[in-house]
This record gives sequence, structure tokens and C-alpha cells, in this order.
Amino acid sequence: MKPKFTIIIPCYNAEGYIEKCVRSALDQDYENCEVIVIDNDSGDDSYEIVEALQEKYDFHLDTAQNLYPFSWSEPVEKALEVFTGDYFTILGADDYLSPDYVSNVVKYIQDSDEDIDCLQSALKTVDKAGELQGGELSNDYTNLDDLKQKLLDRCVVTTPSVVFSRNLFRKGLTKWDSENYLGAADYALYFSLVDAGVHIHLNKDWLGYYYRWHEAQATWGMQQQPVNYDFMLQNKWRQKWENEN
Repeated sequence: MKPKFTIIIPCYNAEGYIEKCVRSALDQDYENCEVIVIDNDSGDDSYEIVEALQEKYDFHLDTAQNLYPFSWSEPVEKALEVFTGDYFTILGADDYLSPDYVSNVVKYIQDSDEDIDCLQSALKTVDKAGELQGGELSNDYTNLDDLKQKLLDRCVVTTPSVVFSRNLFRKGLTKWDSENYLGAADYALYFSLVDAGVHIHLNKDWLGYYYRWHEAQATWGMQQQPVNYDFMLQNKWRQKWENEN
């Protein structure tokens, strides 16, 4: 039996994009797939748009209190209370997927000679209107040690494309520390995973994820913060790893 795959969609004020996002998750050609949408106290019509979709399609819809700016930890944690997949991914409410995305991800996992608990793949970027911007976003590292060293310079993980196994969840390794790092909690998570010996497998190929650039996204908001959370994390883990050697 093919593994079950969960798509988690945390949503905050994405009324202009959320319908396309949810439909792309529901339209996957992979049959053993569930979709969970958690609204994060949106102040626009996002929840009502998704609620209307639920009248026609079968998926889980709930809400989570918005506690941390530029973070998705609250809705993701709510989704992880109910998800049933063998693997899960987090789809941004302003992004969308090609119909074969999950099929491509599962094929990559099953065709690998290694056991994969975590992976990332390339992204195609679109603008606010959904027009392709050309080129793909990807990264470059060869193994766990190389990943560990490159994380100390910058985040070499395309967060939207990351897939996690239930095995990591069972071990308590899929936790986002948004209280301390806000929207940089994903970067903090990758340090923790690598420190626990988890390799984030790199597929440089595009598997079907469309990533939307626009001025209201969390990434832009984090860049305006007075605290450099990336620098803070790099220093923390550099000191930890140096002290261990």
C-alpha cells in the first residue's frame, strides 16, 4: 500500500490566494492524500472562502490562535494533533502545487536507496499575479556534514518544499520554536534536525511546488525585524558544535 501523505495549509490573511492553494492540494493525482487547513486568526475572508470549499470537498478545517508574528507554528501544531499521514508537508496559503507534486515526492522517497525522513526539492517562483518569474530555487550540499557546515552561513533549505516523516514527529523532532525565533523558527528547526543526525535529503529537481513572491508574505516581514534571528541562530549553533569538538 502506498504511504499516506498529509498536506497542511496554515492560513493567515490570504484571501487572494487561498482558494487556488487549497484546490491545488485537493486536486493531487495521488489517491492516498489528506488535506488539513488551519486558519490562524485571519482578519480577512480567508476562513469563509475555505469554509465554502468544504461544502464541496472533503478536508479538515479548523482554527488556531495567532500568537507569534510571521510564524506558522500555531496552526501547524494544531494540524499535527490530527494528521494521519506517513509523511507531511506544509503548503503556504499563497503558494500552490502541480497535480503530480505528491506523486513525485512519494516516488522519490520510494525509489531512494536510503531511508528518507526529511527532504527538500526545488521551487518555481511566481509573482503576485501568479506569473512565472523564471529559474528555480534550489540549494547545494552533498551530505549531512556538508549541510551542517553550510547552515552556519545561511539557510540552505527551501522551507516550502520540505517533507517530514511521521517517524520524526513520533520522536518529537518536528517542533517550531516561534516564541524565540518568530518566522526564523524553520531555520532553527533545521539546526535541531541536523544536530540529531537527521539528513535533509536534497533533490535539486522541481517536483511541482510553485512559490509566490509578494510584499505581504512572512519572509518580507522578517527582513524588516530589528533582530537578526539568522545571525543569532548561526552563533548559537557554531558555539555549541565547536564546544563539542
